[in-house]
Amino acid sequence: MRDIRELPAWERLFKRIVWEQTGSLSGLDILDFGSGEGVTACHYAADNRVTAVEPWDEMLKNRWDDNDYTQIQGGIEKVREMPDRSFDMVICHNVLEYADNREDIIRELARVLRYGGHMSVAKHNRAGRVMQMAVLLDDMQMAHDLLDGKNSTASKFGDIRYYDDGLITETCPELTQIRTLGIRTFWDLQQDQQKHDSEEWQKEMMRLEMRVSGMSPYRDIAFFHHLILRKEERI
Repeated sequence: MRDIRELPAWERLFKRIVWEQTGSLSGLDILDFGSGEGVTACHYAADNRVTAVEPWDEMLKNRWDDNDYTQIQGGIEKVREMPDRSFDMVICHNVLEYADNREDIIRELARVLRYGGHMSVAKHNRAGRVMQMAVLLDDMQMAHDLLDGKNSTASKFGDIRYYDDGLITETCPELTQIRTLGIRTFWDLQQDQQKHDSEEWQKEMMRLEMRVSGMSPYRDIAFFHHLILRKEERI
C-alpha cells in the first residue's frame, strides 16, 4: 500500500491541502486530467469512479494504483472522445500553465462536466512565485523578471506560463468560479527546510495554511491558487 509520506515534503503538503479544500467526495464520476503518477486519482478512487488521463509514459511507470480506476494514456484528444456531461467532477491540477492550447482544454473539460458538477483547477500564482524568489531563493533578478510579466520554469515540465484566475470563466461562461483559495502561502517563505519532512510540522503548517487559504492578503501571495468552479445550465 502506497503512503503519501513517500512524496517529497512540498508535494505531500500540496495534496493534503487541495484535497481538504475540495472536500469529501463519494459516489461520483470523476475525471482527473493530467493525472501524473495518479496520486490524486488513487486517493479519490477509494469512494468514486475515477478516469485518469495522462500523456507522459514516464509518469505512468510509477503509477499509484492501490485503488481501482481507469487510466488512459494521452492528452485532450482522449477527452474529445468522451460523451458530453459524463462527469460530476473534473480535476485539472497544475496542467494549464504548460499547455499551448489551454482554452481548448478548458472547453473540452467543461463539455464533459455535468450541469451542477464542479471543476477543481490548481494553478501557479505569479505573486507567490515573486515572494519565493525574493525571500527564499534570493534571486532578485528573477523576481524582477516575473514582475515584468516573464515566465519562470519548472525543472520537469518546462516554462510556467502564468494566466489570470479569470481565464477559465472567460473561456467558458457556463462555469462559475465559486471559490478561490490559496495553497502554500507560508511554506515557500520557511527558511529551515529541514523541518519540512516532519509530519508534526506538516500538520501544524497545514492547520495554518487552511486557516488563511480563503483570506486576502494571504491568498493573494500563495504559491498556488485553487479555483473551484461549478457548471451552470444557461436558459
